[in-house]
Amino acid sequence: MPCELEPLGSLPLDTEGSAAWGSLLGPALSLVLPVVYALICGCGILANGLVISIVLSCKHKLVSDVYILNLAVADLLFLVGMPFIIHQLVQEHGWIFGDFLCRAVTTLDLNNQFTSVAIVTVLCVDRYPPGHALQQGTLCSTKRTLRCTALINAGVWASSLVMATPAMLYARVQRENQTELCLMDLPGPSSLYWYTLYQSLAAFLLPLLVITVLYSLTLHHLFRAMHRAQRRCSARSRRVTRMALTIITAFLICWTPFHVVQLVNLTAAPSVASFYLNQFTICLSYAHSCVSPVLVLFCTEFFRERMAHSRCGRGTGCWGRDLIRGPGWGGDDAAGMLMVPSGPPTGWGRN
Repeated sequence: MPCELEPLGSLPLDTEGSAAWGSLLGPALSLVLPVVYALICGCGILANGLVISIVLSCKHKLVSDVYILNLAVADLLFLVGMPFIIHQLVQEHGWIFGDFLCRAVTTLDLNNQFTSVAIVTVLCVDRYPPGHALQQGTLCSTKRTLRCTALINAGVWASSLVMATPAMLYARVQRENQTELCLMDLPGPSSLYWYTLYQSLAAFLLPLLVITVLYSLTLHHLFRAMHRAQRRCSARSRRVTRMALTIITAFLICWTPFHVVQLVNLTAAPSVASFYLNQFTICLSYAHSCVSPVLVLFCTEFFRERMAHSRCGRGTGCWGRDLIRGPGWGGDDAAGMLMVPSGPPTGWGRN
């Protein structure tokens, strides 16, 4: 994770600076971090696994199902690599899994950041009313639309993997003070600056701008439509608003501190306070891979019904019927748009 400048421009991916800060960890932090990471990992794997199983069990999938399924898969792949991070925290000799797994786990982390944010951004574009203003009865069939959505998601995965190239090129195992560490061995200090800016812009700032604008415009269109609709739609509009605010707030809480700290660390002098603050923001960013599916599981009445029945009813999709049904692709609903990245940015605590 781009945080402190390390000798030779290296970038630790495990404890975000363990080589330079090893003496500061202490027994308390050495115990707390693995426990917190283990809780995030365990709960996240269960929640994302449940989301995936419920979506796959749906007989009639909608466009939003495809996006949510891919978000859950991206989070799950990242969480599967967390045990390696936890092991390095508790293992006195550091990383023992070799260069290949070091590069693989780091790439999964960075790829998760880009994939999650990209899927949510594309989902927002898809759910923006002018972007899916095809009326019911359009020539575009549900199957054709689902196939198109699957191709879009495949493109997102491919492009995200390309954007994670820095992890493939620079992640490696190095020996620091008799301990082997999996880290990002960047060419020099200037590379760390550019890498951090690249990560913050591509995995947070630019997507956040698009997501925020489209959320606002979509809610505006929904409220205008509901103002002219039946009275019963007012309750649904309130649920749409609560869902949007909840997910956006969770995204901001989990990711804003991390990226702010990473940018500040580029110029700030290292200190004990900055070290502990960095660890805290890393935990928050990791937690989003667990928080996102939990919000999906428990924030909509319709999905709770899906959990109870373990399959979707005839002629319905899997998400958000309790919110708003619009004339979207494949008869999808506006709730499909109200979902935010799970993804985190940065290696051992995010590359």
